[in-house]
Amino acid sequence: MTGKLGKLKGRSTKELAERLRQGAAIMHERLGLGRFDSPDLGETVTINSAIFPVLAGQNKFANLISQHEKEYILTRAKRICEDKFDLLGFEGLDFGEQIPDWHFDPTTGKTSPKTHWSRINEVSALETGDKKVIWELNRHQYFVTLGQAYWLTGDERYAEVFVRHLGSWFEENPPKIGVNWLSSLELAFRSISWITAYSFFRGSSAFEADTQERMLKFLYLHARHIETYLSTYFSPNTHLTGEALGLYFIGTFMPGVREASRWKEKGYKILMEMLDVHILGDGSYCEQASHYARYTADFYATLMILRQREGLPIETKHCEKLELLYEYLMHLTQPDGKTPLFGDDDGGKFYFFDHRPISDMRSTLALGAVLFDRGDLKYASGEPTCELLFLLGEEGLKKYNEIESYKPQPCAKAFHNGGVFVSRSSWEDDADHIIIDCGPHGFMNAGHAHADALGMVLSIAGRPLFVDSGTFVYTADLAARDKYRSSAAHNCVTVNGESSSVTDGPFSWKTKANARLLHWSMESDTVHFAGSQDGFERFGVKYERKVVHEINSGFTITDTVDSENENSFSVNFILAANTKVEVLGKEVRFSDPEKPTWQAVLRTSVNGSSITKLKGWSVEEWKISPVYGKQISTQKLVFSFCGKGNVNVLTEISRS
Repeated sequence: MTGKLGKLKGRSTKELAERLRQGAAIMHERLGLGRFDSPDLGETVTINSAIFPVLAGQNKFANLISQHEKEYILTRAKRICEDKFDLLGFEGLDFGEQIPDWHFDPTTGKTSPKTHWSRINEVSALETGDKKVIWELNRHQYFVTLGQAYWLTGDERYAEVFVRHLGSWFEENPPKIGVNWLSSLELAFRSISWITAYSFFRGSSAFEADTQERMLKFLYLHARHIETYLSTYFSPNTHLTGEALGLYFIGTFMPGVREASRWKEKGYKILMEMLDVHILGDGSYCEQASHYARYTADFYATLMILRQREGLPIETKHCEKLELLYEYLMHLTQPDGKTPLFGDDDGGKFYFFDHRPISDMRSTLALGAVLFDRGDLKYASGEPTCELLFLLGEEGLKKYNEIESYKPQPCAKAFHNGGVFVSRSSWEDDADHIIIDCGPHGFMNAGHAHADALGMVLSIAGRPLFVDSGTFVYTADLAARDKYRSSAAHNCVTVNGESSSVTDGPFSWKTKANARLLHWSMESDTVHFAGSQDGFERFGVKYERKVVHEINSGFTITDTVDSENENSFSVNFILAANTKVEVLGKEVRFSDPEKPTWQAVLRTSVNGSSITKLKGWSVEEWKISPVYGKQISTQKLVFSFCGKGNVNVLTEISRS
C-alpha cells in the first residue's frame, strides 16, 4: 500500500482525478455494473469507404505490384491458411488447430486466464507468458495479408479464413474478458486491422451480413473501451497516440454512430496535443528509440491522409512537425538502406502492406516523399513498394515517379533536441556513416531507453560494422531484458563491468546517466563531436567521448576516463553479424566472407601514467536481436584495462 501511495506522490490533481475515474470504471466492470454490450446499430452505421479507396476495385491495380511482392503476399497468405504464423522474430508459430487459441503464447506454452482484463498483470509473464506474442496475433494485422491475397486472386478461401478467425475471436474474447482487453493500444491496432480488412473483403460472399454486424458492434465496444482507458498518464507515448488514432479511425469509419464525432474529435485533439511532445523541435523523437519514431511518422501520416480524403483542414504544425520527423528518419538511414534499431523495438509495424523488415524504413520515407513532394526523401527511399499503392492509390504511385530525386543535404546533421548526431561521407550506398547518442536517457520514466549514453552505431564502406544489440524481449525473460538494455550490449564503455544507467524492472530505471554535449562542429571535410556523461560518477569516474570524422579517411574515437581510484574499464564494440575479425595486437582487421572486396581496419593506442593492467583487444561470442523475439550469433570486440588517473583510448577506424 505504501508503494502505491508513493507512486502517486507529486501527481497533478488532473492526473489523480483521471486515475480515480479509470479505477472507478474498472470496479464497475468487475461488479458487473458496466456496459458490456453495444446498442442496436441498425441502419445508423454508414461505412466510409474513402479510407482505402484503392481497394474498391479488386485486382484493378495488380499490374502495378511487382512479381516478387505478389509471391511474398501469396506465400504468407498460404502459410496463414495452414495455421502457421510468422510474427515478430518468430516463424511458423502454431497457436492451435485450424482456429488460433487467442490467449495462448506458443513460445512459453502458457495460456492467459479468462478473467477480467484488469486482474492480469501487464508487466508480468508468470501467468501469460510473453504478451507481445499473444498481442501480435490479436492485432489481426495478418488479415491485411489475407486481404491482399484475396484482392489479387479473388480466391474465396482467404475470405473464409478471415471470417472463421473473426467469428472465433468474437466468441473467445467476450467484452472485458482476457488479456486482449488489457492494453487499449492493442484494441486500437486491432480495430484498424478490422477496418482495413472490411475494405478488402466487403465484396466476398463469405463475409456475410451477420459477421459484418458483429464486427461493427465489437468496433463500437473497442472505441468505448479505448476512450475510457486512454493511456493519458500510464504511457503517454505511442500508446496514447496509437489509441487516439484508433478512435479517429473508428469515428471516421462509422460516422452514423452517435458517439462517432466525439471519438474522432477526441482522437484528433490528443494527436495534435502530443505533436510538440513527441516530435521535438529538430524533428527527433522523444523516446530515444528509432523504432518508435517510425511508428510516430506512420501515425501522423495516416491522420494526414484521412483528413485529405475527407477534405478537412490540416494544421500547419502537423505538416511542419511530420516533415521534420521524416528528415530525422532520412538521416538515420544507413547506406545499406536499413535504420539501426537503437532503443527498444517491439518487433511490430503499423503498416503491413509490403515485405520489408522492421529495420527497413524506406517505405515510410517514400510516403513522406509523396506527402511533401520531397526529392531527397525519394532519393533515400529508393524503389517504392506496394505499401505506397495501397495507401495512396495509383495517383500516389504516379506522383512518386514524377518527383525529381536529388541527394539530401547535408552529410552531417546535429539533432540537438534529441541528442542524436549523424555524419556520413556521402549519400552513396558505399558511404561511411555514424550515429552518436548524446541525449536524454529517454522520455518520462524512460521505459523504452537503453543504457547507451555516448553509444554509437557505425558503417564502413556501406556495410554496418558496429551495431546495436537490439531488444529481443520485454517481460518474458527479465535477465535477457536487462542484458540487452545494458551498456555492455552497446558500443559503449563500461566501468567495473557496470552500465552507465541501472535498470529497475522491465520498463524503469534505478539510475539514469545524463549525457552532455561538449562540442559539435562541421568544418570542410571534418566533423567533430565531444560529449560527456555522468553515469560512472558513482565509481568516482569522469568519462568523455570524442569522435572525429574525416570524410575522406575514416573515424577517430577517443574515450577518456579520469578517476582517483583504480577501476576496471572496457570499450565495447558489437560487431554486425557475419563479420570476420582478426586481432593483431593493437590492430584489428575486419572482413566479410560474403563480400570479398569489403574490408576495414581498427588501430588503437592508449595513454595514461597509471595503467596497472592492459589486456588490450579480445573477442567474445555475443548475441544480437535484429527483431523482437529473435537472436543471432555474432561477436563483440572488447578493449580492457585497469587503472586510475587520466587515461585516453584512441581508436582509429577506416577502410582497409
